[in-house]
Amino acid sequence: MYHLTMTFCRVQEFYESPFKQIRNKKFTLVKFMELYSRKNNGSFTYTVDWGGFNVPGAVVNKLYKLGIDDYNKYDDVIEEIHNKINKELKEKNSYYLIGADNNSRTVEHELCHAFYTLRRDYKLAINKVLSKLKTSVYKKASKALFDLGYGKTTLLDELQAYFITDFASIVDNSKLTKNELCNLTDVSIELKKIYKEHKKSYNN
Repeated sequence: MYHLTMTFCRVQEFYESPFKQIRNKKFTLVKFMELYSRKNNGSFTYTVDWGGFNVPGAVVNKLYKLGIDDYNKYDDVIEEIHNKINKELKEKNSYYLIGADNNSRTVEHELCHAFYTLRRDYKLAINKVLSKLKTSVYKKASKALFDLGYGKTTLLDELQAYFITDFASIVDNSKLTKNELCNLTDVSIELKKIYKEHKKSYNN
């Protein structure tokens, strides 16, 4: 897991880091480690905090076109994967890169992100259901994700993935009223149905 997290660290943070100094910008790992440690009681706990990663191919391409000043062996792994995938694609960069631990729920979570990015019909259906969230539920669930270390740029994507694969985590950290919990449960059930339908078509 140490090597998995370090392999995805730069490209994942480039994609959706909560730190504006990092997201979509050229940065060194030393700088990121400093910022991350400030938010975690002075310790760089990234390698034990995260078990799954997801990045669109276009983001990987953007990162490497921008350039990396402190290029290391982990950057080399991602770039090699990126180049190999693109050799097989007619439409360059139209892929989704996933990294996950051995937890099947983590894999499901990352598949939710892949479908959301690559399948327009999935994204539209998901967003339509998410719009049924009460404002108070949306705010509380969003805060729960922010507290976990997520940024705002991919909030809807993260909400749908958590509601589908890790519903309990949001509930446990949101202090919902009975009515709010009913609303979130109804939305989660609808989202899971959409995911299962798309996953079934994917497997076929």
